[in-house]
Amino acid sequence: MAVTLLGRTLNVEVLKQPRGFMRCLQFFFAMLAFSFCAGFSSKLSFEITCHPIKNETQVVKVSQEYSYPFALDKYDPVTVTECGDLPDNTISFPGDFASDAKFFVTIGVLCWLWTIFSLLVYTFMSDVYDEEQKKYPIYDLVMAVAFAFFWLASSSAWGHGLSGLKDSGDPGNWIYEHGEHALAKICSKNAENNYVNTNIVSCETDFAGNFAGGNISVVLGFLNVFLWCSNIWFIYKETRFFGSNTGHGGMYENLD
Repeated sequence: MAVTLLGRTLNVEVLKQPRGFMRCLQFFFAMLAFSFCAGFSSKLSFEITCHPIKNETQVVKVSQEYSYPFALDKYDPVTVTECGDLPDNTISFPGDFASDAKFFVTIGVLCWLWTIFSLLVYTFMSDVYDEEQKKYPIYDLVMAVAFAFFWLASSSAWGHGLSGLKDSGDPGNWIYEHGEHALAKICSKNAENNYVNTNIVSCETDFAGNFAGGNISVVLGFLNVFLWCSNIWFIYKETRFFGSNTGHGGMYENLD
């Protein structure tokens, strides 16, 4: 039974051609890329050991979960009250990687929507794609070049952002900082590597995050770059530019 849409019959033969098969792969891997990025989450945690009262030891665990869009500095600060009446007992979290993550997800969603539209054209409007003027293949080629570029840009940006997120996700990289802009002054150390707060025994990282989902999303982003760059050639062969170039080549060969 033939499948019809708006009076047009489904033609799956194009999906067996390189441009159709590649577009199916682009649909699938674009969906995976932005899904892994938007669905990725982790947490950071560290333990503070202190002496709130002489000869008494207290262990306080500070933990913060984070997820898309990874704006850690927008999370509410945590106040540690178990270590006594300390002047600097508020802990904030570093890093805002929202722009990189949102850029990556936006390109992924737009690419996914374009692949859906183009697959509908391929399968239900093949006569429009193959018309004599060949206008649609030119639009398709322009979009392929654009998405190849934007996948490269967004994957590079998100890869850089993920690297920063890994640094922020490891409390050992920032809880010992000392000074006006220190985010965890309760754990600050001086130049001699001693804790500024004398009733603090230690501040140790408990969990520095699991970034498997983020790493997979970056790999999938660069895989999409490869798919779109590869597809440019197959789409170019469908345009009238390719036909005119091969025609000229044949004319010169006949003259020889």
